[in-house]
Amino acid sequence: MHTLMRTLALAAACLATAQAATAATTGTTDLHRQPNLSGAVLRVLPSGTLLTVACQGDWCRTTYQGRGGYVARALTRPLVASAPLSGRGTRFYRSCAAMRLAGVAPLRIGQPGFRTALDRNGNGLDCEQGE
Repeated sequence: MHTLMRTLALAAACLATAQAATAATTGTTDLHRQPNLSGAVLRVLPSGTLLTVACQGDWCRTTYQGRGGYVARALTRPLVASAPLSGRGTRFYRSCAAMRLAGVAPLRIGQPGFRTALDRNGNGLDCEQGE
């Protein structure tokens, strides 16, 4: 029950920011369970890893290989300025098939609808031919 309450509080905090950005790690970076250096390290991210982040203060909430956690903001480099997660001008494609059906594939980092989850080889292009 305690874990559920903590998860709900974290989700509410992330929704309160309502901003997301694409960033890359500037070096080998630890993904922490909590937004502090004393929290358990869940994964080690290689340099140049593309992430979708929601930052507040010195820490950014993100996911890597299916695990949610925090990376130090100082160890990331923004690639695209923060953008609203909903509203006019935002686009979301559930899959590469949906992106191709809309006639917009491939998308580059910075274009509306780009998601790191659809950039399988991490080169900054979503849904390239053969992906």
